[in-house]
Amino acid sequence: MRNGGKFVLFVLLLQLTGALSPLSAQLTRDENLSRFDDRPLHFGFYLGANTMDFRMQHFTDVIQNPVFDGNDNLKSRGEVFYNGIHSYRVETYLLKPGFSVGGVVNMRVNSVIDFRCTPGMSLGSRQVKFTDNINQYIIDPKIGAQLYPGITTDRYLSIPSAYIDFPVGFRYKGFRNGNLRPYIYGGAAYRRDLESKRISESVVHLNRNGYYAEVAFGLDTYFPYFRFTGEFKFSYGFNNLVRHDADLTSTTPLPYYGYVLEKLNSNIFSLIFYFE
Repeated sequence: MRNGGKFVLFVLLLQLTGALSPLSAQLTRDENLSRFDDRPLHFGFYLGANTMDFRMQHFTDVIQNPVFDGNDNLKSRGEVFYNGIHSYRVETYLLKPGFSVGGVVNMRVNSVIDFRCTPGMSLGSRQVKFTDNINQYIIDPKIGAQLYPGITTDRYLSIPSAYIDFPVGFRYKGFRNGNLRPYIYGGAAYRRDLESKRISESVVHLNRNGYYAEVAFGLDTYFPYFRFTGEFKFSYGFNNLVRHDADLTSTTPLPYYGYVLEKLNSNIFSLIFYFE
């Protein structure tokens, strides 16, 4: 995750700036919506930005993939077409911003705990880089000398996603101070990817269903007519998204490097603004 640290720092600074500049004045004013948190049920909507990432594990050698078991023909074809190279490195190459939108259903449990359901949609994409994992130099086996630098080939794959999100969880709210109230959130989410995988499926087969654990923290701000909330959320995907079900008898099999992925899990970082 090359740019993940920078993104987290950016959203934290954005959240802090948004909370302290125009909203700090709320501390000295009369309380707005003083009975808002006493409502047993209320609704709202949200808009947000996200960035999507992968956690990866790959085989040291492509032929360790279980799809190659007992298929010497495919192994030999790979040797011919890929010049004996069947070890690759794979990584998320570039993090890109995405967009999230959805609704809010909030149910009061007690004075400090709310149950929330926030169904919606998240759009985004990830770019994956495959690199030939060959020696830096080509060695002459007779004399053991370095002949010339080896050639490293990079291949890129863009994987867009359009998730239908169904998160549920609980918010634990701190003490209200004027018109500000912090909270922490914990929950789970189911996501279904609706994006067409016509291009990416030609390299690696992926599951469309994802199961996530989620943690978040945020700050509620009470205005005269609505409550505004800024929240930073991290979603940790549990299930392996790679399907080892390639059809080895196909006339258009996956490229050799497409078999290198053993496990692929999803991470999603989100900065969300709620209006309730």
